[in-house]
Amino acid sequence: MTAVNIRPAKKEDMAAVFNLIKELADFEKMSDQVRINEKVLIKDGFESSSPLFTSYVAEIDNTIIGYAIYYIRYCTWVGKSVFLQDLYVDPNYRKQSVGKKLFCQVAKDAYEIGGQLDFHVLSWNPAIEFYKGVGAEDLTNNEQWHLLRLDQLALTKLFE
Repeated sequence: MTAVNIRPAKKEDMAAVFNLIKELADFEKMSDQVRINEKVLIKDGFESSSPLFTSYVAEIDNTIIGYAIYYIRYCTWVGKSVFLQDLYVDPNYRKQSVGKKLFCQVAKDAYEIGGQLDFHVLSWNPAIEFYKGVGAEDLTNNEQWHLLRLDQLALTKLFE
């Protein structure tokens, strides 16, 4: 395998990142959930005075084969914290440490920020074993935290 380059994403990368986001949604059997597009990614990540996310891409021979997107949030118990929203690698490049390299770059940023790194993983996703192997704690089992959500429809109902 040719060397993988992990680098900060650029505005010009968002078309490729968006295509990978759609692949991730398909992989997670949630393709009907994607409501953004490339233009939203560009606006939210690159055209704002306060970007809403940070992104890295993995590339081989100038072809983007994976990405990670995270954002800074605030935890009242530990202060600044990193939330890894997505990490995805094209299936043709899995089991070649590409995902590990992306994950470690985000983990390094979290370490340098001085907080913690939080993320979700579906219970059936085989990557959960990798995450546990690097020391991730399953808060659902250990602390009884559950992820809850109000989607746009629920929010609309709440205020109508």
